[in-house]
Amino acid sequence: MDRRRPRLTVVGPVFFEVFLPGRDPWPPPGEERYVPAIPTGFGGAINAASVAAALGVRVTLVHPFGGGPTEEAARALLRLLGIREVLWPSRPDPFVTMVIPGEDRSFLSAGDEDCLGACPPIPPAPWVLVGGAKEAFRNEARVREVRGRGARVCTTGCWSPPDLDRLGTRADVPFDLLVLNRREAERATGRAGPAAVEALQGRAAREVVVTDGAAGAWGVLEGRWIEAPAMPATVVDPTGAGDAFTAALLTGRLRGWPADRAMALASQVAARVVGIRGGCVTDPSLLHGL
Repeated sequence: MDRRRPRLTVVGPVFFEVFLPGRDPWPPPGEERYVPAIPTGFGGAINAASVAAALGVRVTLVHPFGGGPTEEAARALLRLLGIREVLWPSRPDPFVTMVIPGEDRSFLSAGDEDCLGACPPIPPAPWVLVGGAKEAFRNEARVREVRGRGARVCTTGCWSPPDLDRLGTRADVPFDLLVLNRREAERATGRAGPAAVEALQGRAAREVVVTDGAAGAWGVLEGRWIEAPAMPATVVDPTGAGDAFTAALLTGRLRGWPADRAMALASQVAARVVGIRGGCVTDPSLLHGL
């Protein structure tokens, strides 16, 4: 076995994240206002990569890079976490997002849309996770190529209504596993609950899982219906919970666990990740023992 070959390849942009301290933090024009803290961090594809690495998976992250200062900081973190990289060109600091707090978070993001479809050949692995339907559809030829080399491909939702609508119309099974949150699944199919899974399974993907926060997760894995309750959690920030769930679900599959045990692991990991700010696990001890 080639020990350098990844067990999981994650594909997608890395975001520099700024967490706004309140709904209206802005001072009057010409003045400066200090707040206790303005947290920053990294998100996007690095979330799933960091979770899988913390769980002991050998990971390669394929992401755009333009040489900006926030990107260099992200690369330093990736080296610290032992995550290998494959880069493709973009403008400097290509993806930045501001997380706006509230009962249901919202995001103001800037991204180098032109670079998204320029993914290089994806390093094959038992599982490839393309972090978002938008990225998966932009690089569909690369997805087909790596599937042709024996990889199973998982993709997740993203709040891009055109791409969610496209998921709902596919019948050629372009993915092996699809993980959506409840709102994304309802948008993609116009249906709720098990009916949304039924509309996607065997059409958009061989297997489909829907997550719904404190209501848990459900879907079809290994040809059977599986439900996993949410684990008790102290929620600091739900950002990245879906990424954590997906990375842990794939980790369970890579460990050879049955689907229900892999889903239980995913729920446990998500419960721990919502207890930190952002979805990037910079301290692997957070997931110790899982």
